[in-house]
Amino acid sequence: MGKKIVRSGVLYVAPAFAIVALVMLYPLLYTLVMGFFENTLFMKAPEFCGVEQYAALFRDKVFTGSIVHTLEWTVGSVVCQFALGFAMALVLHQSFVRGKTVLRILLMVPWVLPSIIGSAVWKWMYNADYGLINYVLSSLGLIDGYQTWLSSPDRAMLSVIAVNVWKMFPYVMLMIEASLQGVSKDLKEAALIDGAGKLDIFRNVTWPAIAPQCYSVLLLLTVWTLNAFTFVYNLTEGGPAHATEVMAMFIYRKAFTDFDFGMASAASTVLFLICMAVSMVYIRMTREEETA
Repeated sequence: MGKKIVRSGVLYVAPAFAIVALVMLYPLLYTLVMGFFENTLFMKAPEFCGVEQYAALFRDKVFTGSIVHTLEWTVGSVVCQFALGFAMALVLHQSFVRGKTVLRILLMVPWVLPSIIGSAVWKWMYNADYGLINYVLSSLGLIDGYQTWLSSPDRAMLSVIAVNVWKMFPYVMLMIEASLQGVSKDLKEAALIDGAGKLDIFRNVTWPAIAPQCYSVLLLLTVWTLNAFTFVYNLTEGGPAHATEVMAMFIYRKAFTDFDFGMASAASTVLFLICMAVSMVYIRMTREEETA
């Protein structure tokens, strides 16, 4: 029996599995359980309250608003990130483009730049009094007066999404361009000989080859954006008037400002379920692609 276990390779992966269980599985299970307990910094011990905590959570207008803001934040960011990154990848893949290496390096700067530094730069650029964005737009006559980008409920979310798009579109560009380089040139040439146009070649040759990578990138972007709040925290801290408070920001505020760990755990569970639902949709889509 011992020899079978050794030959199966279980002992080789056991240390890695133990580390994953300690670092990931235990905190996850602990958070799921604590979602059913009332637990604050000033309580001697957590008290079981069942689903009442979730009922109170969904009665909180700030939380329900954070769900809406999270959807706006995620959809706006992911769509723009993917569209811009995909377009740039197509441009860089063209043979007539010169200086590709330099362009790639310049375009990758936002992605490799630490988020805290990028936030500081953009916060200065968004400044209503001496920010670069107001100065440029005003000089071009595109705005009548200096705008308050981060303190206006109507513009704050779009402003933060713009920064997130700037940060992550290079990742999309890198992944998609790598996939484009793997598309068979023989198939393209054969389709061209058969009289297919560029659009037909892209639809019937290029897209089927890069589609799996595109789906993976979309999944990663969605999950990352659902959980991300660095730019929101550094630029607006969820304001003004909770206009940019996403779920991750709400969880942070509950846990580390209000010290309501039970409510934060319940909100984290809801966010986890949303991320899991997105992952299930991705798995179903990839299975349908494989069986088609």
